Order: sequence, then structure tokens, then C-alpha cells
Amino acid sequence: MVKMGFVGCAIAITASLFALPTAQAQTKPLIAFSVSGTTNPFYASMAQGVREEAAKQGLEALILDAQDKAEKQASDIEDARTRGIKALLINPVNASVAPVVANVIKAGIPVFTVQRNLPDLKVASHVGANNVLIGEQLIAWWAKSVGGKESKILIMTGTPGAASSEDRIVGIKNTLPKHPNLKVLAMQTGYYDRARALPVAENMLQAHPDAEAILCLNDNMAMGVLAAAKGKAIKIVGIDANPDAVQAVAQGALTMTIALAPARFGALGTELAAKKLKGEAVPESILSEQILFITKDNAATYKP
Repeated sequence: MVKMGFVGCAIAITASLFALPTAQAQTKPLIAFSVSGTTNPFYASMAQGVREEAAKQGLEALILDAQDKAEKQASDIEDARTRGIKALLINPVNASVAPVVANVIKAGIPVFTVQRNLPDLKVASHVGANNVLIGEQLIAWWAKSVGGKESKILIMTGTPGAASSEDRIVGIKNTLPKHPNLKVLAMQTGYYDRARALPVAENMLQAHPDAEAILCLNDNMAMGVLAAAKGKAIKIVGIDANPDAVQAVAQGALTMTIALAPARFGALGTELAAKKLKGEAVPESILSEQILFITKDNAATYKP
């Protein structure tokens, strides 16, 4: 495993990101990046990182937006194979896409997972954050913030089966026993989605009016929780440092978010694909193990 230092990035995605390669552009080696869903700025930035690095490497990138639907992701990947892709980068919706990815590997096409891995498959390389560590640090940060006092909390997890969510849950469960003052009242999924998180948060807050905080495993859900809270005295924490979440932290609406490096993850995955296509060796994984907490103290000066 190679450890990667923190580099943040949040870049607005444009419609041109999804344009299909032109006939002239297809003279370059074609790679595909199947991303779980670009309505989330985090994954939109990741896709932009792929596109920009592909241009630097002399590759043509086909960006496939799965729209958070595993069946669409599987279909997109099958279609990409017919286009003659030389490598596949994938940010899986969930583990159910593993069989179609296994077929890509069997066909001799190198596969690189980005941010969410497929642990049952032997891929060429995995690039992303250390999500177990993120879960551990999320709990450790909250425990430190309450100074040893009892704190009743709610936890909103991501898409079931998505490796990033499952790994963060592992980290959370590893760390909670070290902080018996933290009382988890409920843990429910918000599917990494703002709209889906809102009614879940409303139900959780109604069922547990004594909760002090909701810890969310991404910013999209944190912003949905913020809408559901409607001025209630509850602290909300997210992960990703999306621009709207950082702004909300600066304004005091969110308590904290953790900054990651989505565009860099996409660029590194593409760089590894280029090396693999040249016959060069690539590491099994490159994981970022540095954590940057964005709070009201540093949100105004944070630069992705």
C-alpha cells in the first residue's frame, strides 16, 4: 500500500464532461470511468480529475454516470467493453456490480477502483481514502469535542453495500468502545443522497428528540439533515468538504466536515491506468491517510 498525502479539490463539472469521444479522438487509447453518481459534487470532481489527467496522459476518457443505480452501472460497463476500452476505472454504486466487473477482468482489461473498492475482486489497483480511518477519526473527533461528557448521537450511514460506507462503519464500531460516554441512539442509512436523507433525518429526530448530534458519512446527507432540522438545536457533521457544506460550516449551520481529495483520486487512478497500459508496474493501492477537519475556525480560509 502506498500512502498519499492530502490534496483537496472541488471543481465544477460541465456538460462537456459527458460528451462521447469524437472519431478523431478515438485514435487515442480509450479508457472508461464508471462513477456512481455525479449529482454529488464529490464524485463530479473525481470524474473531472479523470478527464483532465487522461488528457495529460494522451488517453481518451469516457465518463459513465451510473446515477446511483447499480443496474445502470452494469449496463454502462458492458456497453463500454463493446467500444474497445483499454482500461476501466470504477467508483462502484455497490458490491452487486462485482460480477460484471469480474467479466471485464477476465477479458484482460485492467480495472482500477476509485474511492470505493470491490474487495472480492483482484483489481489492478485501488485509489482513495482510508475509509476505516475516517470512521475512526470521526468518532475520535466528536469524543474530543464533547470533552468526556455524555453525548447522545445519531449516525447516518451511506449506501448499503458501498465499500466506503461499510468501511467507515467498521471504523466507527472499532472506536466507539473507547468512548463509553458516546451513546448511539440510532444508526440508519441516508443512501449518500440529500433528498433521501431528509425524511430519514426527520424520522430520527422525531424518534430521538434528546439527540445532541447527527454524524453523517457524507456531506450530501449532512445537507439533507440540515434541511430536516429546521432550526432544531442539533449539531450536524459531514464528510467530503463539498463547497456548500464548507459554506454551511463557515456560517455555523454545520459543525464540521472532513476534507478529502476526490479530483486527485480520479487523477491518480488515471495515471495508474496509463502506466499499466505502458507495461509498467502499479501498486496494489494508494490510500490517503491524512485527515483535515474543517470547522468554523478554518472554513473561511479553506482552499480546496
